[in-house]
Amino acid sequence: MNLSQIDLNLLFVLKHLLEEKHVSNTAMSLNMNQSSVSRTLQKMRVLFDDELLVRKKYGYELTPKAESIKDDINTITINLEKLIHKQSFDPKTVSSTVKIYGLLPQINTLMPKVIARIRQEAPSLVVSIDSVPRRHFDALVEGDVHFALSSHQPPNAEQNIYRMILASRTFRLLMSRDHPLANEELTPEKLAEFHFGQTSLQGEKKLSFEHKYQELGLANKKHRLSAPVQVNNFGAAPSIAAETDIIFHLPTPFAEEACHDPRLITREVPEELHLSFQHVYLYWHKRFNDDPMCEWVREIFKSLYVGQNTDS
Repeated sequence: MNLSQIDLNLLFVLKHLLEEKHVSNTAMSLNMNQSSVSRTLQKMRVLFDDELLVRKKYGYELTPKAESIKDDINTITINLEKLIHKQSFDPKTVSSTVKIYGLLPQINTLMPKVIARIRQEAPSLVVSIDSVPRRHFDALVEGDVHFALSSHQPPNAEQNIYRMILASRTFRLLMSRDHPLANEELTPEKLAEFHFGQTSLQGEKKLSFEHKYQELGLANKKHRLSAPVQVNNFGAAPSIAAETDIIFHLPTPFAEEACHDPRLITREVPEELHLSFQHVYLYWHKRFNDDPMCEWVREIFKSLYVGQNTDS
């Protein structure tokens, strides 16, 4: 096939179709009408001689061929964006989208000032934020986002991820104002007698500070801390804590925000239970390291947060 016959705009739509696995969602995200997206899908099916998306009982699934070309389509569109930015990037006129992944505590703490600066200096640049709990670096490695905000470390085998320290990270214990420990001096021993909520954002099976109890000799494989409630996002914690005796160990900004509910209080975490991952980083992949738009966005983060001792 002659390359001149390929409409690059169709490849861009196809990229989103393969990510969304849904025609109407793709249309919404690209501000297109659904019939236009459907026509694009039909043209791409002809081009690749494959169905690409197959309707199932609960939506669409990618065909094996679609799975095999997804990364290639990603690479092509990313390189095209980099080429365009390199030749013509101007914050005042750029109309691209910068995609950022992060969990709500980091997004709520760090992104408002970043967005305010972007709105001021690059009013046509769209900021797309994904805060759905999942493994923090998957979207970054796959090229689905430009940046990730996280306190976690990438896999040791992944050598193409760069980072910048943005903020310190502290935690508080969130509990009901009527909790038996609400007015008590907190020690690891006293806390071990009560129940905790497990905030499992990436499928973790243990409380974040349970290893500290093991180091103190207060817990082992047979005698573990009680965690009768498990949630997969921070948002569910406040209402549960307010109505029960469950204690949640949460990032400080989120815990303090939750205390707008007068039924809740926060308490300091005993020093013996302090965690080692005390920083929030801005992560980006090597593929975007030299992209002018991403360089510009990184400078915004740097000017706002690096060296500011922000608590996240």
